[in-house]
Amino acid sequence: MTRIVFSELLGGRVFEIEDLEEASLARVGDSRLGGPSGPSVDPAGTVLVAEMNNHFVALAEPGGAWQRFGSHGSGEGEFDLPVATAFSGSSLLVLDAGNRRVVSIDDIGGGGWTAYGEPGRPGPGDPAEGRFADPRGLAVDTSGRIWVSDPGAGRVTRIDAIDGSGWTEVELPAAAAPALPLGLGAAGDGVAVLDVGNRRIVVLDPAAGTAALELADAAWVGPAFVAGAGSRLVVADVAANELRLLELDGAGGFEVVAALRGSPPDIVDPIFDSVGGVAS
Repeated sequence: MTRIVFSELLGGRVFEIEDLEEASLARVGDSRLGGPSGPSVDPAGTVLVAEMNNHFVALAEPGGAWQRFGSHGSGEGEFDLPVATAFSGSSLLVLDAGNRRVVSIDDIGGGGWTAYGEPGRPGPGDPAEGRFADPRGLAVDTSGRIWVSDPGAGRVTRIDAIDGSGWTEVELPAAAAPALPLGLGAAGDGVAVLDVGNRRIVVLDPAAGTAALELADAAWVGPAFVAGAGSRLVVADVAANELRLLELDGAGGFEVVAALRGSPPDIVDPIFDSVGGVAS
């Protein structure tokens, strides 16, 4: 059984569920949040989430209440539209989209504040190292490297550590349309990228190689978020308000082995009203 965590962007709730089995669905934390987005979960079961509307980051240990940190602004201890989170060893990472930076803190108290990045976008002859246009996805791989998807710049970048060492732009496979990488999640020894510009998931795994999964079927309305779920992938289709668990076949194909729709047509009150991110 694989534990999946996802946030309800509009309703403000955060949930955990086993293999998308509705009977196992449970709330995380003690209250609703303001636009929870980009959740992450550590091996101990602690959940971290960005609170977009209130410019906080919130953390809940298993069975515990939400603990919050941050205020609105551009200085130390401040966020402007945080959109995604990740655990990096014992540190907490926050993608501070409005300030175009990645922030690392030692704990939810905000100690050890370190920030990397500034506004900017690549241009002819200028790779814009360390600059972000509109970053939206954040993930940490098994080697501890930090990945960021930046649909505003049409690219995925990676650094070895929060000091920006090892910065590189990671090339995605060629496609018919310009890449628009949005959702980003750790998967295997690498990451999975939801390229909404080409309706595909690109898995970048140094052990298994690069694979592109086409989401061309009409059942896919608006896929936006992705995360590894053991040997599988969990994908959030925000337009369909549905989570889907994919079993990969190793040859560029997949099977949807489970699904959970937040607002089935035969119920009045939705199970969840929207999805603001998914993690496992």
